[in-house]
Amino acid sequence: MPEYLLTVDVGNTSTGFAIFHFDGALKACGSFRTETPVSTEELLVKLKGFLDLYQIKLHEIKGLSISSVVPSLTSFWVELGRKWLAREVLVASSETVPIKIDLKYPSEVGADRIVNAFSAWEKYKKPCIVVDFGTATTFDCISEGGVYLGGAIAPGVLSASESLFTKTAKLPKIDLFSPPESPLGKDTISAMKSGILYGFACLADGLIDMLSVEMKSNPEVIATGGLARVISPLSKRIKRVEPLLTLEGLYLLWKKCSALP
Repeated sequence: MPEYLLTVDVGNTSTGFAIFHFDGALKACGSFRTETPVSTEELLVKLKGFLDLYQIKLHEIKGLSISSVVPSLTSFWVELGRKWLAREVLVASSETVPIKIDLKYPSEVGADRIVNAFSAWEKYKKPCIVVDFGTATTFDCISEGGVYLGGAIAPGVLSASESLFTKTAKLPKIDLFSPPESPLGKDTISAMKSGILYGFACLADGLIDMLSVEMKSNPEVIATGGLARVISPLSKRIKRVEPLLTLEGLYLLWKKCSALP
């Protein structure tokens, strides 16, 4: 009988999840919109529909590793794991992720940011900056010795763009999941695409330059998050795109911390 680990990243906008074989091979991954309030049973229905697509049985899930930035939902995922799936549930936090955190208040940092830092260090074992293009745009710095140094938080691409759409009467809502043809927009839509996507690429490059100076190194720059594939080609500093960095980090965390195989 196959055995799997379920990893879940609960974000403010969407919840991503992946199913791994215990040897690390990815079986499946997906996401759905994060909604509150919600019940354990509602989460189970969403998850089971996905599992059925891949012919995975509930009893084949032998472990659950979670990161969450929505505290009101964390307990429901823990309950789902313990009641319907595996008995073993691991929740990522500043206390459970085995990485040194050099911050004034380590407990304040989001679980996804710590997991991203941990995941990047485990993969590359060198100084890194992780840029996560999610609900917020976050920059997380890891030192040459594997210490999480902190970083920066900027508005998210979609949330910042939404204010542009809603507060300007003549600017339409546009698709941001395809790149602009040129920085020089020749109509309203192409100008908006250029301003938003090239603008955030320049924001990322500028902050990466300043953070690299603070780190006194030339770090590996890794992008993740929903718009990483769109913005990264427009950036001069981003060299790698890893959409599953957080979910893979939750797998690596499980393997390091769990007593199960």
